[in-house]
Amino acid sequence: MLSVSPCLRLTRPVRPGNGGVVITASDVLVRTGDHVSAPLGEQVAMMDVGSGAYCLLDDIGTFIWARLSDPTPVQSLLDALQERYDVAAEECAADVLRFLGQLHERGIVRHVA
Repeated sequence: MLSVSPCLRLTRPVRPGNGGVVITASDVLVRTGDHVSAPLGEQVAMMDVGSGAYCLLDDIGTFIWARLSDPTPVQSLLDALQERYDVAAEECAADVLRFLGQLHERGIVRHVA
């Protein structure tokens, strides 16, 4: 099982209007500018500048966060994670798409037009 960071409960609440968006492998995402982050060993500490809430991303969350500094096709994230970790494609997609959906709902990542 691929496990991504549960820290999202510490970040800002869901933004109105963002709920119900489904992230798919064909989407292209990028970080928004509302969070700052810094490496902390093999993890990343991430802080919401508006609220001051922060969390630590585990190694998988850190990998995803690093990739999202530039517009990134979700499928390329899934492919890279499957190469890096011993995880079935379906399981990887389910876990990562759920995590990316949570990031999107909280305004941490956005779609690239």
